[in-house]
Amino acid sequence: MHLWLGILLIALMGLVLGLLGGGGSILTVPILVYALGVEAHAAISFSLILVGSTALVGAFLHQEAARVAWKQGLLFFLFGAPLNFLGAVLSRHVSGTVLLLLFGVLMGVSGIAMLFKRKERQSSTAGPSIWPVIIAGGIVGFLAGFLGVGGGFLVVPSLVLFLEIPIKSATGTALLVIAANSALALYGHRHTLAIDWVLLLELVTPALLATYVGVKLTETLSAQQLRRIFSVFVILFGVFMVTSNMALIFKR
Repeated sequence: MHLWLGILLIALMGLVLGLLGGGGSILTVPILVYALGVEAHAAISFSLILVGSTALVGAFLHQEAARVAWKQGLLFFLFGAPLNFLGAVLSRHVSGTVLLLLFGVLMGVSGIAMLFKRKERQSSTAGPSIWPVIIAGGIVGFLAGFLGVGGGFLVVPSLVLFLEIPIKSATGTALLVIAANSALALYGHRHTLAIDWVLLLELVTPALLATYVGVKLTETLSAQQLRRIFSVFVILFGVFMVTSNMALIFKR
């Protein structure tokens, strides 16, 4: 019963990932921990493989509509790569509950920032300053390694708010960054790698199929609708993560 619930929820994760360009790890880690009983640190490594592979496929699906800003995405990843390793090393000294609590806090902050953003530009042809790419890439890279996430829920707001990339382009670009960050963070977590490969195979297929559906849904929504959906989803899930993990801390 728990397996089928996990498959259903992972399919929901794939749908959100393809639709919003984020939310992969922030959904997958709790699903693995709470629905499938995977230990928190093991769930992080598991999610990096599942989400990273799904995001890579999603990026190429978005590319069919010319929505991936490859140059900005790769620069974003490269500037964050060194700090990704640092974050992964430091995370070994932090409890799983604290890591999940930090998930929720960061989700709430990024969701609120997106919700109150002014109307975006219709084009991203003007080249942005290199400093926003360096700063945003470094911060997201560190958090991706520290929290063991692909970073999509931070990448999308960073691309939209700091680099002024339209959200539909940011969605596909974020999936590229997620795939790269996931691969790098997985290497940083290699010492605690514990993967149930049978379970991985059972979950990857529904995740990929749902991601395809999510990508297709972006073609029917406006940029404003996408931004609002992203913001509300991230804020609500962030509140859930904070309250549930604060409860665990106070019980101790």
